[in-house]
Amino acid sequence: MKKTILTYLLLTTLLICVNLSHAQDRSFSLGTALGGPDGLSYKLWLDDTSALTGLVSFAISEHNSRFYTHLDYHQHKFYDELDWEEGRVYYYYGGGIGYQWLEWSGDDLVTLRLPSGLGFDFHDLPFEGYLELAPTFNIAPEFRFSFVGNFGFRFYMN
Repeated sequence: MKKTILTYLLLTTLLICVNLSHAQDRSFSLGTALGGPDGLSYKLWLDDTSALTGLVSFAISEHNSRFYTHLDYHQHKFYDELDWEEGRVYYYYGGGIGYQWLEWSGDDLVTLRLPSGLGFDFHDLPFEGYLELAPTFNIAPEFRFSFVGNFGFRFYMN
């Protein structure tokens, strides 16, 4: 469990550092997600239309601690015909993988995700918002299908 968490955090940190070294405008954003699950949300733009997004969430309590994380690849399509002066609106879709540890059950859950959503960002403010829905397929320890959804906002860090 600890090895998986440390590996994930190290990989994410490395990706962020490599991308920030390219000094792109608005390449990394950090914020919050509310819904299912709640947590710290981040987005790392790889180019003009694709990005890596992720979420980290945890709770610490006696005999009921948990940890959740996912990493998704998103492809973005922008609504250029809207002519919105304050910013731009886009939709996205992609795929990813999630991991969850639940202390009470002792299980390590591995999930495949197919997220899609709507987003917007502003030209003059370092801010973006989004609404996401993702069918999920738990593949370990047993197969299970469900939907998760959340909304959130992120602030551009550069």
